[in-house]
Amino acid sequence: MSRWLLVRAALAGLLGLAPVVAFAGLFGRTADEALADPGYLLATAGAALLPALAGMLLATTTRVPPVTRLTVELTVLVAYVGLVSPARVTDGPYRLLTSVPPVDPGGPELALVAVFAGLAGIGAVEPSLRRAAAPWALPAPLLAMTAGLLLTTPTGVPGWLAPAVAVIALAMLATAAAGHRDPDADPGVRAPGRLVGLPGLVLVLAAGAAASLLGPALVTVAGERTPADPRDLVAQPVRPRTGSSPLAQFPALRTGKLGLRLTVTGDGTPDRLRYATLDRFDGTYWTSAATYWRAGRQLPAPTGPAELVTQQIRIDQRGPLEWLVSAGRPVEVSLGGLGVDRTTGDVIFPENRPAPEGYTVRSAVPRFTVADLPADPPAVLPPGSVPAGSVPAGLLAQATSITGASAGYPALRRLADHFARNGDYRLDTSPRPPAGHGLYQIDRLLETRNGTAEQYASAFAVLARALGYDARVVVGFRTRTGPGDSRVVTGRDVDAWAEVRFTNAGWVPFHPTPGQSGDRRPEQPDPPPSSAPEPARTPNAPKPVGSPGSAAPPGAAPDSGRPASGPPWPAVALLSVLGLFVLVGAPPTAKRAVRARRRRLDDPGRRLLAAWRDTLERCAETGVTVSRASTTGEALATLTGRVPAADGPARALVALVDAAAYGPARVTIVEADRAWALADTVRRQLAAASSRRQRIAAALRVPPRIPVAGAGR
Repeated sequence: MSRWLLVRAALAGLLGLAPVVAFAGLFGRTADEALADPGYLLATAGAALLPALAGMLLATTTRVPPVTRLTVELTVLVAYVGLVSPARVTDGPYRLLTSVPPVDPGGPELALVAVFAGLAGIGAVEPSLRRAAAPWALPAPLLAMTAGLLLTTPTGVPGWLAPAVAVIALAMLATAAAGHRDPDADPGVRAPGRLVGLPGLVLVLAAGAAASLLGPALVTVAGERTPADPRDLVAQPVRPRTGSSPLAQFPALRTGKLGLRLTVTGDGTPDRLRYATLDRFDGTYWTSAATYWRAGRQLPAPTGPAELVTQQIRIDQRGPLEWLVSAGRPVEVSLGGLGVDRTTGDVIFPENRPAPEGYTVRSAVPRFTVADLPADPPAVLPPGSVPAGSVPAGLLAQATSITGASAGYPALRRLADHFARNGDYRLDTSPRPPAGHGLYQIDRLLETRNGTAEQYASAFAVLARALGYDARVVVGFRTRTGPGDSRVVTGRDVDAWAEVRFTNAGWVPFHPTPGQSGDRRPEQPDPPPSSAPEPARTPNAPKPVGSPGSAAPPGAAPDSGRPASGPPWPAVALLSVLGLFVLVGAPPTAKRAVRARRRRLDDPGRRLLAAWRDTLERCAETGVTVSRASTTGEALATLTGRVPAADGPARALVALVDAAAYGPARVTIVEADRAWALADTVRRQLAAASSRRQRIAAALRVPPRIPVAGAGR
């Protein structure tokens, strides 16, 4: 075996590591974090390299057929995956499409990635060992890498992946060129037709384009710069243990009808613990539009600055507890197999598994400066997020009368203080407090000025939405001092508050319940008009959401916190490259398929004549023009006149063709196979005699239809 061929095979084996890097973002918060994990790297990189090394060892030390070598490589792959990650690989695709990154490094997901890496390594090394053109080692690794990049879109892709793939591809082409110039190399390897060709150049370009573009900004959705995710096309199997809204359970928890007791220990002494986020209001109930994905022990981290705190939660009495209780957005939990909503970060106990007796959770508690909020515009409601009739005009007038000429954070601060600080509203502590949080209960609250946190949180969120701001309700618990450094939570400590999304600070909490503000962040009064003038509403000013012709409120972000839409240039560029590959690379690929089909014809006579037809087509591609009216003798004279080195095999092939066309004896399989062997020899001689430029031009045109044999030699 040529030393250059061995070097090219080794480089091809490195391409098998491309899907290992592409899938890494699924198994860690970053790809570098996953690649530093021995549990992930050992299973995937070993599956990519060991079968490839086995194939190279067999090729250099034995003369086994390629089919036997391929069988050994697949056997090594199956054995390695079975030992390192003994899980059902067939469950891997579904679990990857129903799990949110980061996925725990184990189980069928990891086994599937190991299989992808192994097949990519085998698919890259085998064409090199079989002395195919260098670019034929690229398709298998690129397809496996593309699958990983598409699934890893939400977590990002290493920036060095594209240059690494491009460098390896160029190094393979360089070794192929060096082998072509090696005087001691096998003629089959040195043949210019085996070096690269136009399809190889297109594949190299496609490698760089795919590695560069198949990242977080590959495909846009509805014209927005939002990464597409194949998981959105699959129905998620995780379901909550209950279908009722947590806010609907508020009265029963508040009065003690539903028993619940938790003991909390760990970092700090949080005054409140989150439970569930409700972002959809239909006029009667606050519910959640969450979609829960299968989650591992690591959970999607929020954006923006945050402080990580850890608590140990012991469930003394579970009651209706169906969501995970935490100090902030959970980013890591000691339990696996839970369900998480990527948008809100809420975590549920699935219906198909029992509730735990306790857990440890690490949460990200947002940190921001209240002094910066007046200059940070609140985000407006996304289009279509408010059902018709859920924010009547009467509440819009009420909200406007409360906030006056203020807008943004000052308006929201005044709205919260209107309930919590002006002394007109009271917290209902009677044994039978009012229940419900719909529009009727909000009207009753505004009239009687008496209610629970359920009504106050709902009223604030609905009035904030009437002003056009993106608001939601959060259900949680207030904590009480327990034994030692622990905190105790019971059902009677249930609480509710509102959150409003700001452009830079994210979701900012507001506590409108009288006597229960509980906001540990420093409070600030409204800035005086002289220090921070507020835009006054004029008759021509845009109206808040909820009224006819509504638009963004004054001081709010005009784009609701979403990036401006624009043409999906990365997708256009990728589609252009793929289209070029189809237009330029399809003819050579189709010719290879036609040649393979001709070699497998059942009739020996037809198979032999197909070898002659294939030879005439190769003549036309390399510039040796044979007239349609030419006989086999005339075609032979033209061929040998242009390529004298092909005289011997061409004459032997013509003799077989004439005997098949005019002889009385039937053609045997041996003769047909010999004709194809002679045709391959003639094709190599034609390729050796043609220039690289002629071969590229010939690959773009369709050869003329030439008769198989003519009469009158």
